[in-house]
Amino acid sequence: MPTQAPTGSFPTRPIVVVCRPFDENSGGQIVLHALIDRMRSLGVDAYASQPCKTYRSLRPAWLGALKRWNYRRKLPEFFAHESMDVPMASDAVLDDAIVVYPETVRGNPLEAERVVRWLLNRPGLLGGNETLDPSEEVFFYQEAFAEGVASVSPDRLLRVRWLREDVYRDENRSRSGSCRMIRKGTDTLSQIPEGDRAIPLDGLSHQEIAEVFNKTEVFYCHDLYTMYAYYAALAGCVPVVVPRPGLSAEDWRDGFELKHGVAYGE
Repeated sequence: MPTQAPTGSFPTRPIVVVCRPFDENSGGQIVLHALIDRMRSLGVDAYASQPCKTYRSLRPAWLGALKRWNYRRKLPEFFAHESMDVPMASDAVLDDAIVVYPETVRGNPLEAERVVRWLLNRPGLLGGNETLDPSEEVFFYQEAFAEGVASVSPDRLLRVRWLREDVYRDENRSRSGSCRMIRKGTDTLSQIPEGDRAIPLDGLSHQEIAEVFNKTEVFYCHDLYTMYAYYAALAGCVPVVVPRPGLSAEDWRDGFELKHGVAYGE
C-alpha cells in the first residue's frame, strides 16, 4: 500500500515510536505503525513501544525494574498488522533511542533524552499537552494540526499513508440514501437534521463501511480530516464534510491533504 515519507540522511541512534496495538479503525495507530514499517524498509533502526513509565530515575535500580515490570504486565498485548514490520523495543534500545510521541501522549513517560513530537491532530484536542515543550523536535501530519504553534517550522511535514484500497472500491451498484460518521466531529452534532435517516457508520469495520459506501449516494462526515472521506470517494459515495462553525472552506482545504472529490458543506 502506498506511503509518503521524507527522504534524507538516517540517524545513527535507534528510533522508537510510541504507539498502542494495531487498530484498523484508529487512523493515529495506523500511521504510527506505518511510520515504523516505512523507516525499517529504508534501513532505519526503528521500533515500537507502548506508552508506559520506565522508572529509570528510581533508586535502587532493582526497585525501578520491579515497578517497570509491574506496569508493563498490565498493558494490553502488543501486536502489529501482518503486513508490517513493527518490532518492540528492548530496554537496551530505549536507553539510547530517539523517541517519537504522538501529541496525545502527555509529557515524556519514557524519560528519553531526545524527543520528537508528531502532531496527528491539534495539540491538546484529544489529550496530551496543549503547550509543546520547546526542547522537542516537532513534526505535523497536516498543516492544520500545527496552526498557531509558533515553534513549528512549516517544513516539518511528516506524512505516511497506509491506504485500504484493497477494501474500498466502487462496485457499480444501485444507490440510495446516505450514511453518516461522527468520530472526532462531536462539535457539529447540532447540524444533524431532525428525523435523520442516514446509516450510522461509527464502530463498524472497514469491510462493513465499504459495504454501506457502495449502496448509498452521500456520506456525511463530521470529522474534518479523516481518511474515510477519501475512502467514500473511492467507493463512489459522495463525501460531504459537515462544516465547523468559524472554519471557512478555504481554511479547511488548506489543511486537508486528500481534498479532491470531497465537498465541504452542501
